[in-house]
Order: sequence, then C-alpha cells, then structure tokens
Amino acid sequence: MTWTLLWMLLWRHLAGIVLGALAWTVRRRGLPALEAGRAVTAAAAGGAVVLLAAYSVLGAMPLWVEAPREVWSAVFGARYALPLVLGLAALIALGAVRPHRAPIAGATLAPRTWRSFLEVRWLSAVLLTLVLVLALAAGTASRPDEDGEYTRYVVHVGSGTLGTGIYGWHHSALPLVLLMPLGAATWWALSRIARSPLAEAEPADTAKRRRRSANVARVALGALLLHLGTILTSLANTSRLSGTFSGGDRGQFSISTPFAALSSALDVLGAVAACAGCALWVFTALTAVPAPSLSRSRRSAVPS
Repeated sequence: MTWTLLWMLLWRHLAGIVLGALAWTVRRRGLPALEAGRAVTAAAAGGAVVLLAAYSVLGAMPLWVEAPREVWSAVFGARYALPLVLGLAALIALGAVRPHRAPIAGATLAPRTWRSFLEVRWLSAVLLTLVLVLALAAGTASRPDEDGEYTRYVVHVGSGTLGTGIYGWHHSALPLVLLMPLGAATWWALSRIARSPLAEAEPADTAKRRRRSANVARVALGALLLHLGTILTSLANTSRLSGTFSGGDRGQFSISTPFAALSSALDVLGAVAACAGCALWVFTALTAVPAPSLSRSRRSAVPS
C-alpha cells in the first residue's frame, strides 16, 4: 500500500529523471564543456528536482501525521507556486555565476543582448500565454467557498448545486505574481551571460555562452511546464465532477461539467508537462558533469 502510494505521488518525477538522463546521455558528446559554475548548476537544478519530489511525498503525510486541516490545506495549496519559486531560486543562482577570467578580445561592433545566445525564443512566450489563459479561465469559473476564497466550481442542478475544487483566483493569485520576477530573473541571467567581455578564443567562448544561456532557458521553461502541469491536473480533477439525481416521474438523470469529455486529455497533458519540466531540470543539472575528453576516448579505444 505504501509503495503503491509513493509510486502514484512520484512517478512523474521519476519519469522526468529518466527522460532527462537519457536525453543528456544522447547529447553529451555534442555539447561544449561547462567550465563556469558546475557546482552551482548541479546544486540549483538538481536541488530543485529533489525538493519538488520531496514536496510530492507530503501528499501522503496526512495518513501518518495529524495536523489541523488549515495546515495541510496551506501545504497542498503551495503546489501551484512551488515550481515557480524553485525555478526563480535556480535562475538567480545561475545568473550569479562568474565565468573564469580569460584574455579579452578586441571590441566587437555587434551589440549583445539577452537574446544573443538563445536558439529558441518563442517557446517561453507560448507557455506563458497558455498559463495565463488557463488561470484567467479557471479564475472566472471559480466561486467562493465557505471561507470566501475562490476555490470552488459549482454546477447548478435545479434549485440545488453540485460543487468541487478548482484552480481558482485563490490559488492562481500568487503564481501570477511570481511570473513577473521569474521573467525578470530570466532576463537578468541571460543579460549577464551575454554582456560580459568576449574572450580571445571567440568561437569557444560563444559556444560556452550558448550552453549557459540554454541552461537558463531550460530552468525557466521547466518551471513553467511544471506549473502548467499542476494547473492541467487540477482542471482534470475538476472535470470529473458528476452526480445522479432523481427526477420523480421522469426517473433519474446524470449531470457533469461542460468539459467532462476533456478529462483524459487534461490528465495526459498534465503528466506530459510535469515530466518534460522535470526532465529539463535534470538535463540542466547533468550538464555540470564533464563530458569525456577526446584523448581519453581514444585511449580507451586502443586495444591493450
């Protein structure tokens, strides 16, 4: 029973870890070495994955630990903001890394901005738009509960109602606020990487900056994907609301949410987003592991 429950709580993180490790194994030989901030990168991205998995285990704590309902409600409510908080902390850590000093090349006329070393620039905007649309839609559909917090979704049945929880204004307020410092931290980290003086070995220096910028982008995208996964999973649970009522002479009738048919799709999309976000963080942490050098590979290939 305990192992089954832990698997249900952690399988998305475990799948993300495996996926990220496989992606890194496939691509590691084609990636330039990460020389600056290896320990910081591994600790920031890897620590975020560990903390996220540890938080998921808290879902089973009410079975063994007695605490007031308000305490567990606050703990579980933090699941929406936690990926953004962890991503923000990791971005600050990556942006604060100072590269090793190298001989500076002559002045270059081309201006360098936060976008100079990014290869994919539109994906964050797509995810951010999707998060905002879902937050606004769920918030608009939410209704106040007995404490006045907008956490309920209600379906009216004649003179009565049928209700369940939803990702409403109460849960979305803090994540919506956190999106601003998350975007600011991403811009700041990318700008620090781009605007520092170029080294004399410009092609190699450019490759290293691209790798560091890619790590920053992966952490930001991972935070958005993990947050999006919690939203989609919550909406999937809300969509399962249903009930059967007696209509007197007309017999019984069933009622469900208008988006009940999307339940399976929301579940799958939520799991995919969570696994992908976790995989991006794992991949980022593993970039701190040095790739095998060419000379070492050649030595191992020589028969003894």
